[in-house]
Amino acid sequence: MKKLKRIICVFVIVCMLFSILCSCGKPTEKDLPQYEAQQFEISGFWAPYDISEEGLRFYKDAGFNTLAMINHSLGNTSEEQFYLGSKRTMTALENCKKVGLNAILNYNDWKAEQCEGEDYNGETPFSKYDLYGEYKDIITGVHICDEPNKETMDEMANKTLVDDFKKVYPNASYIINLSDITWPDGRGYATYDDLLNHYSTAIMSQFDVPYISVDCYPFWNTKDERILENYYKIAIAAKEYNAKTTMILQSSTGNEFKDTLSEGDMRWQAYLAIAFGADNLQYYCYSLPKGIAYNYCILNEDGTPSVLYDYVKEINAEVQKFASVVLAYNWEDSLGFPGTVNSTYRMSYIQYDENYDQKVFKDTKHYVGVESTYDTVVSKFLSEQYGEAYMFVNFAKELSESNTITATFKECDAIAIYGGADYDGTPKIVELDENGKFELKFEYGEGVFVTPLTK
Repeated sequence: MKKLKRIICVFVIVCMLFSILCSCGKPTEKDLPQYEAQQFEISGFWAPYDISEEGLRFYKDAGFNTLAMINHSLGNTSEEQFYLGSKRTMTALENCKKVGLNAILNYNDWKAEQCEGEDYNGETPFSKYDLYGEYKDIITGVHICDEPNKETMDEMANKTLVDDFKKVYPNASYIINLSDITWPDGRGYATYDDLLNHYSTAIMSQFDVPYISVDCYPFWNTKDERILENYYKIAIAAKEYNAKTTMILQSSTGNEFKDTLSEGDMRWQAYLAIAFGADNLQYYCYSLPKGIAYNYCILNEDGTPSVLYDYVKEINAEVQKFASVVLAYNWEDSLGFPGTVNSTYRMSYIQYDENYDQKVFKDTKHYVGVESTYDTVVSKFLSEQYGEAYMFVNFAKELSESNTITATFKECDAIAIYGGADYDGTPKIVELDENGKFELKFEYGEGVFVTPLTK
């Protein structure tokens, strides 16, 4: 009997030791941080013409969670235009509430004057048309103006106007979308840095949580967009002022743009925007503007869904599955790495520093380096609570070949991978090899968010 007890005791001890050894091995899902639930705000620039409950449900079904009331293609009446105090604004809010959408109002002072008369708004328009009290829980912002020139920027920075906005909408964003990097002179600035500095000091400095937005479209017929440089400059300004960041993605074809857009094109844009710290994604356009000869947007001219509708629906759902993770961190920096097989797109701005030396991340605990077959963007994110994280995006443009990325980390045992075209919401845990390396394979447009794990 005593012998049997000793055997049992030894067996129990062995099991306990085995359990301890196992717990010191590979990190598991139990070792992953638990992130607060968050979502990207996703909207369509050029709102649905159909703002009935049915029309807004169709919009919501594509993964949009916010109605941006930006669409002035209809007639100059209160029923047909979005502006403070218009009947269309109230109808849209009522139906947003019914279908479960947030809303961005439109100041639209110039359209209000066309519809109602020159003195319609006054000096304190937000107070004058403080009509939306029962909807303030779903109003996330007010669109003030799009791509303002220097004179308009000063008008929108008027302290009386800004203070009136903050009094009425203390928890909403004062939304101004900036022009892209290719034409600051068209906005009255010598350089794009001048434009950003003016916006930062004149507008963002007046808010505890400011807002910054840009639309920089990569798929033109002939124009080579400097999207990396533009996104980097926006990200730096957002970081300095702790601003909510919106990147507006191209969902329009024809006219000045490419005749078609693929699912890879759309995913490429979404992942790149997130890699540069986007909190919000907006698409230009959802509906097709009247008077512009686009082939199609997310909707066709007759209001039926184009091929982009299903692409965007899938991508929106995909990125929301890891939004809580990404949004728990703040963008810190981005680097560009030309592929060893082929370099296909302009990367110099985030590849080299001001001395034209290879850029590196500063003060990294985990990241060592990366090699890839095609161009790759790597972004560093930081969180006071969770530490470092990294995003890897296949920056190769319109390639059918897979981009193989080999990254090297230190001072961690494994990584958790979030995102990617096949991501189902469950992070994949990958152990590093003896040299601290792991391998990722991306198709065109894909990216992943990676968190280091230690036991």
